[in-house]
Amino acid sequence: MTGLQPPLAPLYQPNERFEISAAGLDDWQRSESFKRTTVFYLSYPARSLLSHASRAVLHHLIVMRRPRLALEIGTYQAGTSEVMARALWEAGQGHLETIDPYGAERCPPIIAALPTELQQRISFSPVTSALHFDQAMSRGALYDLVFIDGNHEFEFARFDLECAARLMRPGGIIVLDNVSQSGPRLATKLFLESNPDWRDIADVVRWINPDDPMASPIPSVGRTDFYLIEAPPHHAVGDVPRSFGNVACDRAEVDGIDLDLAAPARGTLHLQVYAHLRHAGTRGAAGPAALCPRPGCGACSAAARSAAADRGAHRRVAASGRDRACLHRRRRSGLAFAADALSGPAYLKRSYSADSTRKEEASAHATRRVVASPGPPATTG
Repeated sequence: MTGLQPPLAPLYQPNERFEISAAGLDDWQRSESFKRTTVFYLSYPARSLLSHASRAVLHHLIVMRRPRLALEIGTYQAGTSEVMARALWEAGQGHLETIDPYGAERCPPIIAALPTELQQRISFSPVTSALHFDQAMSRGALYDLVFIDGNHEFEFARFDLECAARLMRPGGIIVLDNVSQSGPRLATKLFLESNPDWRDIADVVRWINPDDPMASPIPSVGRTDFYLIEAPPHHAVGDVPRSFGNVACDRAEVDGIDLDLAAPARGTLHLQVYAHLRHAGTRGAAGPAALCPRPGCGACSAAARSAAADRGAHRRVAASGRDRACLHRRRRSGLAFAADALSGPAYLKRSYSADSTRKEEASAHATRRVVASPGPPATTG
């Protein structure tokens, strides 16, 4: 298959199903589907820097879990993107977002040369992971699978891992590549220590030897350089505040939140909300009118006429109907739960949502004593 595009055809039979667990991975590696998949990826795609076993693992995870949304950090030559897109095609659903800040000229023509069925599964962006995560949080994205293969320095790997974890759907999987390098390896170890609800799927990270920090680790799957970790089945909220990021909104004051609880919890719920109003194209609510992309914007004209115009004056002018398109409202909320002695964290079935009113700028902090039980979403103000 070297240099050729093999035809699109499923690699798995309908009855070939495996758990994503240490035992399930062992069963898969003894199966005919493992042999079939690893042989298929033996020299395809030529652009992928992963081992053939690593490509097979990614294909396996996607076909077994059928993610709705996947993310790849580090597109490079789009070889691994092709593997993941092929698996999504076989799974019959899902889309891959892949990012590479250095790939603006390199990646689009490679992806455009793929079969149409694979092109339709891929969206490429030439951005850093920091910018991508900020944008993903704003649009409320949740990933089912994330493949981290960007900068392998510890600080970068830890950043990518922490941000990906914030945007994982419950039960989602993060795959870290190059764990033979100290950066991704240590990032995974420290992340699991500080997030005990996450699961080391193959239970291998604990075997890192602190007395030999450069020793080659045991990977999650043989002949790969992967760690596989799984998000908890619910969003855990404890005494460390949890935020789901900045969210675009058309109103800025929050007067309540909806919580969909997965288990009983007893303690004190803390909520802090920041709501921001910004003018499109400006550095602040009353920034320079020259930066506004909308000709004749009344809000910007008013601000330009008075350099001393305060933010309140700018908001009053901006409230006119035609100029509201220039306003960007974003809301960020943090939630913490201080459990009673005999209780544990609060577990949410989904990320919490906030109810808003029309006030345009707000900052609030509220504390509410709650006795929480699972059931229909409960609102607290």
